[in-house]
Amino acid sequence: MTNYLYNLLKHITNITTLLFKKLDAEISYKTIKNELLTFNYSLFKAEFSFDLFKYIIIPFLLIVIISFVILLIVNRYGFEKKIIIKNEVDIKINDFLTEIIFSNYDSKHIKEQIKLFKEEVPFKKKWCKGIILNKIITIKRNINGVNPHQMLLIYKYFGFHDYSKKLIRSRSWENKLLGIYHYQILEYKIKTGYIRPNIYVKNKFLKSNALIAVISLSDQKFDFLSNYEKQISYADELKILDIIHQKKSALPKKINEWLYNKNSSVVILAIKLMIRYRETLTIDQISHLLNNTNSKVRRETYLVIRNLYIIEANELLINHYSKETDKRNKISALKTMGAIGDNDTKDFALSILLAESDLEIKFEIVNCINKIDATFFNTYKTEDASENEIIKRIVLHVNNPYLN
Repeated sequence: MTNYLYNLLKHITNITTLLFKKLDAEISYKTIKNELLTFNYSLFKAEFSFDLFKYIIIPFLLIVIISFVILLIVNRYGFEKKIIIKNEVDIKINDFLTEIIFSNYDSKHIKEQIKLFKEEVPFKKKWCKGIILNKIITIKRNINGVNPHQMLLIYKYFGFHDYSKKLIRSRSWENKLLGIYHYQILEYKIKTGYIRPNIYVKNKFLKSNALIAVISLSDQKFDFLSNYEKQISYADELKILDIIHQKKSALPKKINEWLYNKNSSVVILAIKLMIRYRETLTIDQISHLLNNTNSKVRRETYLVIRNLYIIEANELLINHYSKETDKRNKISALKTMGAIGDNDTKDFALSILLAESDLEIKFEIVNCINKIDATFFNTYKTEDASENEIIKRIVLHVNNPYLN
């Protein structure tokens, strides 16, 4: 290796000398070329390659490998140490929360205990705060009988209310959802003002969760929905009804106004609430709802008449049937007439039976007549033999739905 370095320096010196001679013009191209070829040959001969691998490449690779192994060992040790610390902290948190939640301590004592506990654990670490907050929320959500006021105090004394507030006021909708979730689970009712603006955003996930949270935390009997202009999804309707059921709330005072609301979602929700609370509708209200331009509103109207057995609406249904344009609604109307109908209904259904070409609707007409008078089709005949056969098959299916 030493000889190689000596020869390398020698050739470089020779080339440099040639290039910087005073009589540059007298240096021939052939002389420089020969010197460079000699240098190139010396550079790549076998002795140099062996020395290069032996003294430079192999030691470098060994250093890299050893450093990498040491780094892995250090990281593994640090990871295992962190797991041990987290497990120890987790046990302390479990013991502390169990004691503080299921005790009869007053708010002052709870505050003092939390202050002392913060010094026992690495509370300033983000992972530690996350463990405590998640455990508080899990206990509040899954364990019945815990004092909601006490849970809220613990949440606030740890300072998590400020964290949730930052999440709700952040630009990220995922963070907003998390903050809203904290407020909703812990029933932080006085802070619904931070949630309300999110009811009117374009993001459907954020809007939906904000709406459900406000309804869940509201003590205003949901009257704010009277002025709500956004559409409410079917899933949210079910959630709202479930919240009302869990809270055992009274029927909203402005429920009658909801029936005349311009927002069809609010109207549908009002109808479903009427069914839930077994609150009947007047003929004027039913007439208004049947003339609603939204087909879903009309469908829910047929359903509420059927479920609440409002027989006074029978004549109204007969008169409205010819105006109904939606096929599924026609079927629903016939189901309702079959449930509340009388002889007038039977005569009406019979008058439209032969003219109806849609087999699904014809099936429901036959079903309607059969529910009002189960023996009617025993003697019923028409002049059209094929029509008689169709009606006969429908009657068989009506009486035995398991037939193919």
